[in-house]
Amino acid sequence: MKYFLTALWVFVCIGVLAFSHITWNKQTTVQAVVSDTEPSVKQDTNGVNADDKYMALAANLPEAAKKQLKLSLKDGKPYSILFVGSTALQWGSQVTESLLKSYGSERITTEMHTYDLTSNDFIGENKQLELAAKKAQLIVIEPFLLNDNGEVTIENTLANLTKIMEDIKAESPDTTFILQPSNPIYLPKLYSTQVEALKNYAVANNITFLDHWTAWPATDNIDIKNYLINGQNVPNEQGTQVWAQYLIEYFVSK
Repeated sequence: MKYFLTALWVFVCIGVLAFSHITWNKQTTVQAVVSDTEPSVKQDTNGVNADDKYMALAANLPEAAKKQLKLSLKDGKPYSILFVGSTALQWGSQVTESLLKSYGSERITTEMHTYDLTSNDFIGENKQLELAAKKAQLIVIEPFLLNDNGEVTIENTLANLTKIMEDIKAESPDTTFILQPSNPIYLPKLYSTQVEALKNYAVANNITFLDHWTAWPATDNIDIKNYLINGQNVPNEQGTQVWAQYLIEYFVSK
């Protein structure tokens, strides 16, 4: 009897251990399957990483801007772009429409801030503090070059530009800047040297410079007058479209 009970107890123990082992294996297998089927990145219906799609559109942006955009996509927050300059910037609606169509309003936001001021007046009225309060991640600046022409020396224009960016950086250290000139005009003379100085400033400070003048007729070609309002040095509808298309092709890489 004693041996029978001992044998029975051994059999029961073996059965309990076997059952526990089988159950544990099933739980582990289920957990592994669930883990393997959970996607690690957002994908579209074609299995393409959605974030990669938008980063490809932004291929032309400065590296610092692309890093901020990537973080915004990861966090699910819109990336903010601010366009700043003189009242010659009349292409805001076209550029904004294209960006929102390409990226979506949940991934990108844009604002236009234009001023009929010289750079001296802009700084004198502390308008740069209004921009700083926006805390935009990317700011594209046309630093009032044509407004300053004949009114403010290029040295002062560039000093004012430095002041604008420094005050913005004080509020938003991660803000990236892009510079661009105002529109070209026929036989610009002094103005062309100011634009060249802005380009050199951008190179010296490692800031991206958008040379949209390359998309217009040459400044010594009288045809350029067809892109400006008659008797004025501001773009007409055709000139605005040329400028807008240049910016669209920059911000939405194909």
